[in-house]
Formats: sequence, C-alpha cells, structure tokens
Amino acid sequence: MQARSGPVIAFCHSGVYAVHRDRIRGFSEEMARRAPHLPLARVLFHGDDGDEARVLLREALRIWPDLAGFYNAGGANGALAEELARHPAGHEIFFVGHELTDRSGRALREGIMDVVLDQMPEAQARRAVDLMLHRLGFLKEPVGNPPIRFVTLTAANV
Repeated sequence: MQARSGPVIAFCHSGVYAVHRDRIRGFSEEMARRAPHLPLARVLFHGDDGDEARVLLREALRIWPDLAGFYNAGGANGALAEELARHPAGHEIFFVGHELTDRSGRALREGIMDVVLDQMPEAQARRAVDLMLHRLGFLKEPVGNPPIRFVTLTAANV
C-alpha cells in the first residue's frame, strides 16, 4: 500500500513474547517477498512504553530521513501516532499497528495511521468466558470455538 520506496522499521515490546516474534517474522518475510522496495532496516524494542516509543521513532526519523513506514507489533500506538503527527513528513510515512482503540481510531481518521489490525479482544474475552462457564457446568450447551478472525481497518471503514 506504500508506493514510495524507502526503509521501514518495526517496533515491538521485546523479544520476550512469542506472538511479537511471530508478528515481526511474518512482517519481515512478507515485506521481503511482496515489497522489496521497502527493506526492513531494523526492529526496535520499546517495552510498550509510550515515552520510549516516541524517543525511538524520533531517532529513527533522524537516522532514516527517507523512512517509508513502520509496523508496530506491540503497544504504544498512541504515542507513536502523536510523534508521527509532529513530524513534517508524518502523513507520508505508512503506519501499521494493532488493536482498535479510541486513540488508534482517531489516528486512522486523521490519516496518521494507515492500517489497524484488530484482533477483536472483546470477542476473544467473551469466548474465553463462555468456554469457562461451559466447563464449570453453568452453560449446558456446547460452546463453538471456531477461529476468531482479525479485522483490517483503515480510515475508510473505521
């Protein structure tokens, strides 16, 4: 979705969480395969700390003035969006993150974020509660457990 060439970076909490490692691995493999004009320059770890995320993004924008985009596999989308909005070329830098919140929804509508991958945590929590209630005997009917699909959001469908 980013036509302009240039380096991209990825952010995540740390290397501790398997899901973050999987997200980064999938991102880097797909970028190499589908968008060779957007090489992954670095993975940065912010610990889901907004202040640290801001500092890392500010430094990345200094190191790579031609930064084409970034992917945030962890938290701190709001802080990253605020920092990106302050940058003169902020609207030209493609930003993908996870989970629809008030802040990420606002960033989508304002054109700061481009894509939010929402894993529907409310549906996951509801499913978990229903499965527990069934297991404990409070729900007699079996609870279906098909995969809960994530939703891809942009400014057009938020």
